[in-house]
Amino acid sequence: MNLTKKLSVVFLGAVLSISAISCKKEVKKEVPAKFSIESKTITVNWTGYKTTDKVAVHGVFQEITLGNVKNDTTAVGALDGTTFDIPVSSLFSKDSIRDSKLKTLFFGVMDATVSLTGTLNLKQDGTGNVDLKMNGVQHKVPVTYTSSGQLVELEGSLNLEDFKAQSALESISKACFDLHKGPDGVSKTWSEVGISAAIYLKKE
Repeated sequence: MNLTKKLSVVFLGAVLSISAISCKKEVKKEVPAKFSIESKTITVNWTGYKTTDKVAVHGVFQEITLGNVKNDTTAVGALDGTTFDIPVSSLFSKDSIRDSKLKTLFFGVMDATVSLTGTLNLKQDGTGNVDLKMNGVQHKVPVTYTSSGQLVELEGSLNLEDFKAQSALESISKACFDLHKGPDGVSKTWSEVGISAAIYLKKE
């Protein structure tokens, strides 16, 4: 092999080596997306019931403060273990008279219930619980959820008796006696309260 051919082979080998190195550099590992939660992207709803026909009364809590916030590769993982603090003063039902009664004659009768506090615990199978503290009582409220992309929607139902809140229930029932009468003339305030939340998570 003459010198020219040798140089050509060496040059070709060098080009191939550089190309291989360049290709390796271009291969990048795919980084999983991270989900995170912010209080401003959460809507917390409540539903009370009145009359023997169980007429629903809807409302929201307009403020929520979060704790133990973390990032995770799934929306459910980011939510699991999150703590919350919801001031009862942020209660809103589009009826100022009703809101005032609920704040003073319902939550105001409870033991040290300026806020509703707790922890959100979610499993991967669409179930979980809200470990809620109200009226000085800690109790786990079962919930179900659906997760679609960045949106997680939770739903559950609590019984006020589980929180020893019979006095608060009697107080609001008495204050709204006539308003909670149905066509049968019976006044009834249910101990069941529906809860739900829509949570839109950030994705990075």
